[in-house]
Amino acid sequence: MGDARFALVAAVNDDGILASCLAASPDVVAGRLTITAMRGACNMAEAYNGGLAKVREQRGDVPLIVLFAHQDVYLPEGWLDLAKQRLAALTRAESDWMVAGPYGVRADGSHVGLVWDGGLGRELGMKGFGHAPVVSLDELLLIVRDEGGFAFDPQLPQFHLYGTDLVQSALTAGRGAFAVELPLVHNSQRVDTLSGGYTLAYRYARDKWRARLPIPTTICDLSANPLHLLRAKWRVRKVAKRTGKPASDAAELARLAGYGSEPGGSSPG
Repeated sequence: MGDARFALVAAVNDDGILASCLAASPDVVAGRLTITAMRGACNMAEAYNGGLAKVREQRGDVPLIVLFAHQDVYLPEGWLDLAKQRLAALTRAESDWMVAGPYGVRADGSHVGLVWDGGLGRELGMKGFGHAPVVSLDELLLIVRDEGGFAFDPQLPQFHLYGTDLVQSALTAGRGAFAVELPLVHNSQRVDTLSGGYTLAYRYARDKWRARLPIPTTICDLSANPLHLLRAKWRVRKVAKRTGKPASDAAELARLAGYGSEPGGSSPG
């Protein structure tokens, strides 16, 4: 998998966060990954489908591995080379895979991945899983094997649950969806509400995938039972309000966590 096969798309609403996180990733700084930044979209499908159209136009007929990343994600030193290795191994083991990501949820509800989460101030997941089948993926970074014809659902409102929707679409089409061991930093802020946009997306995804419910996600089960969403809203009711910027330096978090080619030190916590 050469560099030319990889494209990076991000929905951007804060250029300061972009500059300090995703754009500061060594593979981006070195020019091995170029960010296609999409601004002003009304939902994530508009942003990502627009970015996908741009990279398809730029790359022509070259089959693409498209990375759809949050602006507050930091890819540590050596991440692209590791991604090539891990995705090549995934292809050898699971030739029908369509979507992957660094953090997801298995069918039994257990989480799998390896990510340092800045909003929570701790590492999520554990090393050594290689790759694992999932029923949903965290949206911090989605890896799509684009062979033409793929698009995010433009009817899914707001900026939530498109990772779950993507995985379910792949599984419905008989394709594979996997968490892949690709450690990175999500220098996020803690979610302070699941009302508004999240609830709108939840209701749409619940109705769309009603025949497959319940579907475990990183926040709560997508379910016809309203108690799942109500309990999740209750859990985040006392979360501090967002500050407008990440609280920590993404590169330092990666170094301390031991992600990338630089040996780590103590825990970032």
